[in-house]
Amino acid sequence: MLSSVMSTHVKEVNEMDRIPPWIINKGGKIILKNGQKQVEGGDDPHGTNQTVPGLGTVRGTNGAEVETDPYSNWARGLGWDQFDYNAFTAAVHRNMNAGMKAEDATNAAAAELIRSNPSLADQAEKSAQGVQPSAKSRDSAQPLAGDIIKEMNAKADGPTARQIEADVARYLEAGFPPGAAAAMARQNAQQDLEKEQLEKRDLPPEPQEPPKGGEPPQGPFLPPQEGKVDGGPQEQQQAQAEMPQPEPDQQPTSAPAQDASEPPADPQVAAMVEMASKPVDNPGRAALLKPVENLTQPEMMDMINHAQGDYRGWRSGDPLKYHTYEKVQDWHAAMYGDGPQQYDGGKPIEPTPIRPIPEQPSPHVTPQGGDLWQATAKIGQQVADAAGTDGYAQAVTGLQRGLNMLNQANPLPKRSPAYAPYTGLGPVDEDGKYGPQTDFALKHATARLGSAKVEEGLALGRFNTFARDAQRNGNPDGLEDKTHSIFGPLFRGSGDDKSPKVEGGVLQETLNDLGSRKRDDWEPLKVDNWIGPKTTQAFGTVLADEDADSLTRSFGRGLGLL
Repeated sequence: MLSSVMSTHVKEVNEMDRIPPWIINKGGKIILKNGQKQVEGGDDPHGTNQTVPGLGTVRGTNGAEVETDPYSNWARGLGWDQFDYNAFTAAVHRNMNAGMKAEDATNAAAAELIRSNPSLADQAEKSAQGVQPSAKSRDSAQPLAGDIIKEMNAKADGPTARQIEADVARYLEAGFPPGAAAAMARQNAQQDLEKEQLEKRDLPPEPQEPPKGGEPPQGPFLPPQEGKVDGGPQEQQQAQAEMPQPEPDQQPTSAPAQDASEPPADPQVAAMVEMASKPVDNPGRAALLKPVENLTQPEMMDMINHAQGDYRGWRSGDPLKYHTYEKVQDWHAAMYGDGPQQYDGGKPIEPTPIRPIPEQPSPHVTPQGGDLWQATAKIGQQVADAAGTDGYAQAVTGLQRGLNMLNQANPLPKRSPAYAPYTGLGPVDEDGKYGPQTDFALKHATARLGSAKVEEGLALGRFNTFARDAQRNGNPDGLEDKTHSIFGPLFRGSGDDKSPKVEGGVLQETLNDLGSRKRDDWEPLKVDNWIGPKTTQAFGTVLADEDADSLTRSFGRGLGLL
């Protein structure tokens, strides 16, 4: 509430409606100086001076609240009544406390606001429909659009870049704050790219002429996305040429298995194994793979520097950037507690650590205490072994799908109530290419869940790839060999043919459960751990009614893997 001094002067000039909310929230006093009214706020580490029409200079006001005001006015102007002023201000303030500049902190909060509120995005889009940008808006859009174009790896003078520039200019002309205009344009571009990729993935391979002059056939490839370089055109074309192309009603022909003790002959496989075994060389990203209580203060600063300098500005919209700032917040909460700031005579008191802050960096370990890099190297070799039977792209896709299923089944833990929930990390692209994005996802999951859990995820991902192929082709042949070769090593020792093949029994139970839900005439399978013709036929029958992903998740839960 306003102080009595402020209320008296405001009543005299009847300026209550003209006082922005960040002044009302902050409070303070109005003083008179040469006939010009001024507002003074209290001490604030992010204090700024702002000129307010009709009121004069606002001194020492809360920077987070100042930055929030344009977004509050914009949301109200759209008629969107769900804007939570205090929550948005708190988000901006947390970002600033984590080391972001006021403008960056505000636009990061705005991007998250739009991502998490489809109704706001819809109303914003409607308000900008038919708007023709002026030359001024087009000029202002250039730097904003430039960052998005770099993020999307779009050709500077291509149709995607031109559309991004047009969208940003249109939103600015419609009165959007810069961060909101960039967030909306980025969201549009990402949706267009996802649609394009899905359409390409759904297309069957084009018939190709026999190679002439020894040149390999040129297959289609997908453009790389921001933050990952999982293979350029030559590597992607090479992968397309090397992958066996099955007929629509046939299973892929398995390549001869390779001795695990031998180095991989395929250069793609060898590069993947080498990358999986290497430590993360970026110190900020490497710090994300440790529990916050084990981080030194320099490692915490590495995370801040990584978030501020290793992305394409705050407009990149990469969820991992926001997650990095959240990890910085967690470090402060772990070391200093999450209680309110204490003051002495209006001055903030320097907080005292509630636990000893580590002085020397600790090694990267799994939750079970094993060496993290040795653990990821072992998983990389398992993917290489799978590539010997499944093919490189199929094996890597199995890893990517497995990581996505694990992360969905094991969300990030709850945070301190002083902070909002974690920013959701996006799924790994299931494109069959092992690059930096997939590599970090592997190491992040291994550091968080342990190597055994990731190995289970790899098994589920490989089975899911087989189930998707069987559903698409209508041909479940090979179910017995595939199921036992994938899950047998998880439940039995190498060469153990005497122990019950429990994965077979669990699969039969899963098929009975799903089949009886969909079909009144379902004939229950005998649960005998033997995957024979009846179980294989039942597998195909269930896939005619049930999505392959849903079947895989049910099977994984039955096995205790999810």
